[in-house]
Amino acid sequence: MNLDIGRMLNDWEFDPDEFHARQIRGKDGVEKIQIRIDMGILQLEMAGRPDGQRPHGFGSLLEYYEEMVETHELDAETGEPFLLEGEECEALFQEAWQYYHRYLSLFYLENYDGVVEDTEHTLKIFNLVQTFADDEDDKWYFEQYYPHAVMMQARGLAMKALDKELYSVALEEVRKGIVRIEQFIEEWEDELLEEDLPELAFLNDWYEELEKERPLSQEEQLERDLVTAVEAENFEEAARLRDKLKTIKPRTRQGFSKPEFLRRRPGLPPDSAMG
Repeated sequence: MNLDIGRMLNDWEFDPDEFHARQIRGKDGVEKIQIRIDMGILQLEMAGRPDGQRPHGFGSLLEYYEEMVETHELDAETGEPFLLEGEECEALFQEAWQYYHRYLSLFYLENYDGVVEDTEHTLKIFNLVQTFADDEDDKWYFEQYYPHAVMMQARGLAMKALDKELYSVALEEVRKGIVRIEQFIEEWEDELLEEDLPELAFLNDWYEELEKERPLSQEEQLERDLVTAVEAENFEEAARLRDKLKTIKPRTRQGFSKPEFLRRRPGLPPDSAMG
């Protein structure tokens, strides 16, 4: 049996400035993901834990520890809090790292449902550690990766909406991502500054781009045409457009107003945005 993978590596050139992933079908007939890295190839399962393992008989370590937490809480006799020790946190981080590689690959492959699912798994791991880790350093070790997972989840949800040309839904998902990262900054203000987070800058910039690209409503288009007519001193056309707007705006007052998040600047969400 020839174990040399040199030919496979030569057939798939590595570019350090690019991310390369592909979906293949294994000898078992099951689809898998491969990622080209320097001096090698990573292969991940498409479903379940990326390495295909079932720790302690569970689909993932997250599921195992969630079961442990539930069992602990149901045991009325225990007076000790449930805690995750350093080695347990390290094992959870390794699992999160696997999901990180897969959700990046799934985004590259435009599998946005998979991106949302894997980022959700990662964020649940972060929440588990934040709630039960015994050491504050362990908590921060995980939390520093939280903005990236939030950003990628927002991107996945927004891209799903954009595939259906639902610009308002896409904008809302991006806004939610911005809110979550801003709240994260408030919670960890001693460890980081807002300008240190490229994920927040990316989502803010993307929000502005989507706002410019989204199709205008009839009212917005008429308002834009009215401004153009006035600037051109075409007052007859301006009067016609103003009359047309008057026939639309009563409906706006009856419940067809522009969604609040389209009127609000990104980065200034309401206090209830995470609800």
